[in-house]
Amino acid sequence: MQQNKDYDPLVAMRRQTKDIIKKNWPSIEKFCFEQDLDKGLISKFLNGKRSEFRIETLKKIACAVGKKLKINYD
Repeated sequence: MQQNKDYDPLVAMRRQTKDIIKKNWPSIEKFCFEQDLDKGLISKFLNGKRSEFRIETLKKIACAVGKKLKINYD
């Protein structure tokens, strides 16, 4: 599966995660509390303040919003 060379999977994950949180939780704080996630880390993820995350962290975020993390090595 060939992706657009400008496609950034982390940006796509951020966008999807923001949409899911906005739809299902009254606030980021409530989401983090209920999912036992660090608010500072989630804030950095959602706002693009960091560009690198451990795979385990991304898996935990994906799981918290009911998704699976799929990694393609092309």
